[in-house]
Amino acid sequence: MATKMRPSLNLAIGCCLLLTSAVWSSPTGAPLSTCNTLMPMHNKAPQTSNPPYQLLPSKGQGRIRLILGSPEGDGYEGFIILARDVETGELVGEFNNLPETSARHLECTPGLKNGVTHVKPEKIHNLEIDWEAPADYEGTIIFNSTICKTWDVFWVGVESPRITVVKRSIDIHSTPPTITFPRVTTPPYYTPTTEIVNTDDDNVFYDGCGATKNCFGTPNACVEQKNCAAAVSVLVKGEQYIFEMQSRNSKYVAVGLSADNKMGDDSVVECINNDNQVSLHMSWNDGKKNIRIPTLPGAIESISSSVQDGIMTCKFFRNKLTVVQGQQFDLVNTPYHLLIAIGSGLKEKSVGYHDIARASSGETRLLSDVSEGLVASSELLVRIHGALMLASWIGTASVGILLARYYRQTWVASQLCGKDQWFAWHRFFMFLTWSMTIGAFVVIFVELESWSSATYHASIGLATTILSFIQPFMAAMRPHPGAPRRILFNWVHWFIGNAAHICGIIAIFFAVRLTKAKLPEWVDWILVAYVVFHVLTHLFLTFAGCASDKQGSQRVNSFPMKDVHARNSMTHPDARRDAPHSGLRKLVFGVYFVVIAVFALALIVIAVLAPIGDSWNAFTDSFKNY
Repeated sequence: MATKMRPSLNLAIGCCLLLTSAVWSSPTGAPLSTCNTLMPMHNKAPQTSNPPYQLLPSKGQGRIRLILGSPEGDGYEGFIILARDVETGELVGEFNNLPETSARHLECTPGLKNGVTHVKPEKIHNLEIDWEAPADYEGTIIFNSTICKTWDVFWVGVESPRITVVKRSIDIHSTPPTITFPRVTTPPYYTPTTEIVNTDDDNVFYDGCGATKNCFGTPNACVEQKNCAAAVSVLVKGEQYIFEMQSRNSKYVAVGLSADNKMGDDSVVECINNDNQVSLHMSWNDGKKNIRIPTLPGAIESISSSVQDGIMTCKFFRNKLTVVQGQQFDLVNTPYHLLIAIGSGLKEKSVGYHDIARASSGETRLLSDVSEGLVASSELLVRIHGALMLASWIGTASVGILLARYYRQTWVASQLCGKDQWFAWHRFFMFLTWSMTIGAFVVIFVELESWSSATYHASIGLATTILSFIQPFMAAMRPHPGAPRRILFNWVHWFIGNAAHICGIIAIFFAVRLTKAKLPEWVDWILVAYVVFHVLTHLFLTFAGCASDKQGSQRVNSFPMKDVHARNSMTHPDARRDAPHSGLRKLVFGVYFVVIAVFALALIVIAVLAPIGDSWNAFTDSFKNY
């Protein structure tokens, strides 16, 4: 009988032991007795290795958002977190905004919610809670915790970075104290140490955030503190959209463009760490599922990447207009939410769950609108470039070319600085064109910090600048009138000048579609009107020249390849007389000059005040209010 009852007895004893273990493991959280020691009642020794968990604080107004998680993505089943003054060891402040399913308050001091522990021993990842400082507290605190990976594997005294609080103004020092084992005192371990310098101050990733590029990261306020677990920046240079991502101790970091701040129908670009080699991929958020898709030709292009000291950084271009999974993503005209996520694992053909961190920007924003708290970035250099090019090729070049072509035998009775009127003013207007074009080229080069031929505007603009640059040097070496090569010079000089003018006008047409220009589409019609007026004026003066040739003995030089047409001798008695119909030509020139000045001024105002629609609305609103 005794032999038969032994299995039942063993089973009963086993059940009692399991029940006892369950009681000691505190399935409803740590008991109050652990507030002083942080030691779980597991009858086990704590781990002496470096803990795989971190307490990451980010500051707000009078409060701290605290994240308890693992860079490696490890979950945990139990924890206790306290906030203590590093000098006195006293408990400070209270916790709130706890997730009801995974955390509860622990009143280590009766009536005060100054501790947090788990609700039940289930796997938790990246717990987020808030801590509020007392209203008049001044001092330095540290979050101290015990974290249980399993019942018998736990770390005691896992500490956060030090946090200085001065009457609810908070400053976080980024590097947590180093834990040395074995402990020389009973946990919690309080020994005042010297202030740790923020090693992220030298991280160039954060340079220009809010000034020249948009930056977004997690946890909250990490960009200002330069200690993001993951961050993305977007720098717009002309037509180039340059993304840069950075993450700590993760297998991947990803950025998504979303119409809302939730996962679903989002275009995603991922940087993946494959044994310290970073690869770039595109994917699509289909609801809550991420799907790897083939990288679209020309959609993205890697610039650089690195993995150093656990920090993965990757930089890439993204095309301003892409069609992904049948949806168009227009970075120029459409504002987006930025989604960022990091995780510790990968799937066969996609990234794993974002078990380390994820965040979404709170509002949509055009990626070209750089701001720190919605402060617009300066576009002064872009506006100066546009104004100079418009003044050059719509204004001064048009007038200078017209004078050289049709007015060589007008105003011949008077001279300016010893030169014929047409030549003196032609040289003046073309020198202005040359100076403003070179200035505009330098200005936009300074703005972009490099040269790119990725757009038609950039390529044709470069051709315009080169042709314009060589013209004055060619003019300085022109042969004397009557020299055998003079006619060849006239042809080449005429061709390069007109080619530069045509290229300049075409480049302006392409500029209307540029992101930075912010010009309305109806500017095209102003440019078309200018071209029509310019061509009609040339045609009219050409026919007028032919009529003058028939009527008088001295022909108007309608084409610039000859210095004097028909009668080549400058000593001819008609050489110092205006050709017939000079009054008509003077009238045409006066009208042309005024109209061209109006065209140039109108376009310059539109370019400088762009977006002109917003400026016009603001003006009309103020007028209505008045």
